[in-house]
Amino acid sequence: MSMKPRNRFEKAVTASNMKLSTVSPKAVEWAVRNTVSHIAFRTSGHKCTCGDCGHKFDYKGKGKYTRCPQCRHKLEVTDTLTRKRKESVYFSTIERVDGFHVQRVFRLSAITCKGKKKETWQMEVCRIWLNKDGKTAVTSRTRMLGHYMDCFNWLSDIELRNLTNVHWVISNTYVYPNYSTTRELRRNGMRGQLPDCHPTRLAQMLLEDSRIETMIKAKDFKAVEYFTAHEMELDRCWQSYKIAKRNRYEPEDYGLWCDTIRLLERCGHDIRSVKYICPKDLKADHDKWLAKATRVEERRRYMDRMERAKRQEADFYKEKSRYFGIVISDNDIEISVLDSLEAFQAEGSSLHHCVFQCEYYAKTDSVILSAHDRQGNRIETVEFSLSQGKVVQSRGLCNSNTEYHDRIVGLVNANAYRFLEAKTPA
Repeated sequence: MSMKPRNRFEKAVTASNMKLSTVSPKAVEWAVRNTVSHIAFRTSGHKCTCGDCGHKFDYKGKGKYTRCPQCRHKLEVTDTLTRKRKESVYFSTIERVDGFHVQRVFRLSAITCKGKKKETWQMEVCRIWLNKDGKTAVTSRTRMLGHYMDCFNWLSDIELRNLTNVHWVISNTYVYPNYSTTRELRRNGMRGQLPDCHPTRLAQMLLEDSRIETMIKAKDFKAVEYFTAHEMELDRCWQSYKIAKRNRYEPEDYGLWCDTIRLLERCGHDIRSVKYICPKDLKADHDKWLAKATRVEERRRYMDRMERAKRQEADFYKEKSRYFGIVISDNDIEISVLDSLEAFQAEGSSLHHCVFQCEYYAKTDSVILSAHDRQGNRIETVEFSLSQGKVVQSRGLCNSNTEYHDRIVGLVNANAYRFLEAKTPA
């Protein structure tokens, strides 16, 4: 549904919206040439048909591309018996209207039919308006119900509407390079070739953030492309970025570089030191600091668990000390109660399960035992339920069952009376 202008800005947008004319034929020609597919239909007999002009020719080469001898367009050679292909893409133009920066978004449709000239037509979908203060508004065709991005009512008028995520998504597309924009944006660096990022978002950040202005004037398009999409990373990495640029360091992957800066911070290193922020091998350094950060985090979690366990240590001894000293054995196996928090930690680390991390020492209904052989090698960890009077689980290495599993469970269950007697002493 269209909406009434609610403020002076929206009233100005509504008035300026009526002044826009049809799209430039040169812009459409550029879009047809650069945004939709150009194919050559090739059959098994090496007979090709140009999808743009319909000309038939022979091509026996092995290359992926060829050029039509008639229209001279570069074509992608496609081995297919299909005679028809439909395609739709979005493209944009950027214009200056009444002091507004306007991105106009068009849907270009193309039908390529074997033996016929390609048919194309375009429909304007929406216009995203930006004033000198960075405020945005949209005039658009109305959306219809549906899950697809291009579910628009093509018979509706382009009127003032609520700016939605759909408008942002479809406008993040090809941009006609011959554009005009406002004086403020030209001053801030929006001139000539544009980085490969959302044009309106770029314009907005150029008005609001001098750091993006610095990058685009330095022609650091890779940085602009990354930081316009990851604004929070810019806050973290800006000082490091300036130092890297002063030292003529150019990361091959800004995403990987920013991740490395974050890892350096977590490891307590100086993110303003050239030694750390300008690595010769970015991937190797990233992996090195990731491994260290992982160890630091594991150590922190371990200390947190130990601190939490120490707070519960008194309750553990109060509740479970009565079971300490109970040992169950046969000729090959010895099963004993875990009698300290350190024993729980060692058991979990050795058998790679969660008996310590999941705080089994704090379970009031359970007694935890360790089954090991006569040489002291751990086999399984046993949980005995005091309320049920039996084993509820027994886990070996990585929570698997060992060859001794049934034997261990049988031994503990056969001695269940010892735990029940200790629970309720006479």
